[in-house]
Amino acid sequence: MRSIIILTALLLAMASGTVLALPLEGSNENATVVIFGSSRTPVEDENVTLEILKVDVGLMGAENASYELVDQKDLVYTPGLYRSLSSGKQAVYFLTEWDSLFKLINVTPEGSDPIYINWWMTPNASNDRTKIRYYGITDSSINSDEQMLVLQVSVENIGDQSIYVTPFNFTIFDQWGWPYQPALGFDAETVASGSGTDRLLLGFTGLSPVFRPAALAYDYGTPGEMVIEFERDYVPLSDELVYGNALASHAAGNDTSAQGEVAAVAPVAQSANQTEQAASPEQAPESQNESIKLSDLEEKIAASKARLNAKMGELDKMNQGANDTAASSMAVNNSTATTTSL
Repeated sequence: MRSIIILTALLLAMASGTVLALPLEGSNENATVVIFGSSRTPVEDENVTLEILKVDVGLMGAENASYELVDQKDLVYTPGLYRSLSSGKQAVYFLTEWDSLFKLINVTPEGSDPIYINWWMTPNASNDRTKIRYYGITDSSINSDEQMLVLQVSVENIGDQSIYVTPFNFTIFDQWGWPYQPALGFDAETVASGSGTDRLLLGFTGLSPVFRPAALAYDYGTPGEMVIEFERDYVPLSDELVYGNALASHAAGNDTSAQGEVAAVAPVAQSANQTEQAASPEQAPESQNESIKLSDLEEKIAASKARLNAKMGELDKMNQGANDTAASSMAVNNSTATTTSL
């Protein structure tokens, strides 16, 4: 019985808002750092333009480390919270600007030299008419019965005719290849030739607690289908994009085709003890809204979880109401059919 409980806990931990992407890794003569994944959660304050970025980190050869996360504008973010996990792993939380794209994470193990690790490139796929980009998980919630995920994507029309885009153009697949359609999403829109959408949100509810997203498809099952396989397509940015002039020339283009090469999600020194602790507010980048303190991250994370759990409850009631209506309709139809036959 104990082994079953442990296995269930491990599966739940595996399913908590990360995709099946290849980890990032860097090392020096003393330590090794592995970045397993990341996910984002909105801050529960409509007056700020911030979100919480959670990064899953593993350390070998050192107990603690400091972190700096660099975005495409060269803004540097330092962690606001650390949570100790088992076997040298820890969850590291940053407060970042909305929809930031990242290019580099600098990890300095205690008593060692810095380790610079290029962030993930934004996965994309295209055919002769359409190009899609996947920006990662922007919200998630999980309990013992189900989980909910919100994904962020964009669509670019690279063909010569307008295209009509709806949430149901998208399909997500779990680690076993099972397909899922979104339950929530953006308003359908027509995208003209040479244009692109803003970033779009796709909501998936009623997922198994052990579900992990492994691939995202567009127009699945059609001749023009495109598939982003996370384990294959989540690759590190090249040194040229991170350090060279190529990044500046890309940024001169539009956001969907150039700056999009730098990835959104799923990375001044500060010691990360292997216990929960918060950074002082002064360490936040100047670009962040000062009304949010990094030491408030615990409350922000709890508020986001409560909001998502409430949303899941509302959706469950809506689904139950729809099922009840369908059952009542079937009962009436059956009754009418029986009366007619008599």
